[in-house]
Amino acid sequence: MDWKYKDCIAKRVIDYYATTPPVMEQIVHTQAVANYTRLIATMEGLDQQQVDLQEAAAWLHDIGCPNARIRYGNSRPMYQQSEGQKLVGEWLRDDTNLTDNEKEWLAQVVGHHHQRPAALKWHFEPLYDADLIVNIGEGYYAMEEAESKYKKLICTESGKHFFDIFFVENKNQNER
Repeated sequence: MDWKYKDCIAKRVIDYYATTPPVMEQIVHTQAVANYTRLIATMEGLDQQQVDLQEAAAWLHDIGCPNARIRYGNSRPMYQQSEGQKLVGEWLRDDTNLTDNEKEWLAQVVGHHHQRPAALKWHFEPLYDADLIVNIGEGYYAMEEAESKYKKLICTESGKHFFDIFFVENKNQNER
């Protein structure tokens, strides 16, 4: 996958989010997750192909949120994952830039991105850690829960590094 194709995925996701509220909140969240995913994947020593796939998955990870809000009235993880996995399948069905294995991997990642066992099974630990860190920073989890999430959930050494500098070393600055 080349960088131009990743940019095409990013643009498609941004264009899609621009049609449903909360527009900027969803786009900013996705950009942050994509950036941290790329950094963590690189720091973990993944090859460029894997870094690119991780980043593409990060751009796609929450695309089920708008449909989940319409269908279920909220975008809780189980709903956004299910809706997102279906949408990725539709979006990538006729795509000639990806192999069938890459398409399947992306669909599985989007369909399970909040699940640590799936992150370990499908090897999307950089995305999993990045999304968890951004979600904590955005207030989706109480700051008091951060330490227990770190001990139980963070998968990578690089994820632990970012977690430490955001939520441990600067704990007092993060209080709301």
